[in-house]
Amino acid sequence: MALNTYPNLTNAQNDTELIRLWISQKSPTTQKTYISISRQFLTFAGKKLAEVKLEDILLWLESFQLRGFSQNTVNNKLAAIKSLFGFGVKTGYLRNNPASMIKTIKAKDALNERILQASEVKELINSATNERDAFGYAERNRAILILLYILGLRISELVGLNWSDFQPTDDAIAVTIFGKGHKTRTLLITRTLWSELKQLPRSDQTEAVFLSRFGNRLDRHAIHRLIKKAVEKAGINPHTSAHWLRHAHACHSLNNGAGIDLLMKSLGHSSLAVTSRYLHVQPSECTSKFIDLD
Repeated sequence: MALNTYPNLTNAQNDTELIRLWISQKSPTTQKTYISISRQFLTFAGKKLAEVKLEDILLWLESFQLRGFSQNTVNNKLAAIKSLFGFGVKTGYLRNNPASMIKTIKAKDALNERILQASEVKELINSATNERDAFGYAERNRAILILLYILGLRISELVGLNWSDFQPTDDAIAVTIFGKGHKTRTLLITRTLWSELKQLPRSDQTEAVFLSRFGNRLDRHAIHRLIKKAVEKAGINPHTSAHWLRHAHACHSLNNGAGIDLLMKSLGHSSLAVTSRYLHVQPSECTSKFIDLD
């Protein structure tokens, strides 16, 4: 049935103009992701958004499942397409939203498979410390791994760090983090770590803390590459990524006595339910200990 209840609120003349409008108020990282997904979909469908039918979206999603993509990946792509069609209808650019008919399939929570032990984190950091790359950035790589772990940062938050985000306090150094959804939070690092960070090279071109060999802000792809190299040298799970260090931060801080509310604020989660997932990864209590077969 046509959804013709919304007035025309946009002057967009084609799908490209609508997509630009759709992503305009989203974070840079989300913009890149949504542009990539929308291009994938339009290329696969081979038609304009207004001509897309339910079958086009279902076949596109099935193509990822047949290639062995995880359910989480499929869900993320579906969420983007749902958002695009929903935006198109609300602005009056589209009359129908076929994506609204597709339900998201709950994926298996495999968080426990992505948690590094504290010893593995140390091996990872040491692997970066002990191996100088071609441009002598071992100190930089070590600092990157340490900050990802001790602050539980998202990779986009790490690459976005500027020197002006660090401010001394009485006992530590406050770090302002610009997080997901344009939300900010303040975290703390020790003065010792701050002293190490201040030894990193700086650039006249940017205020970025972490630089490429050209003096520009280091991008997320470079972070992925240096982590992959450190993972190979450390000999730990080859699937380890920057986000695994965020997971490790959450579990290790809870195991060491941090409160769930504090963890939620530190990670920048909008919901306690999201943070509570970490409570079930390494449970310390279970009724099975009250069952005796002897």
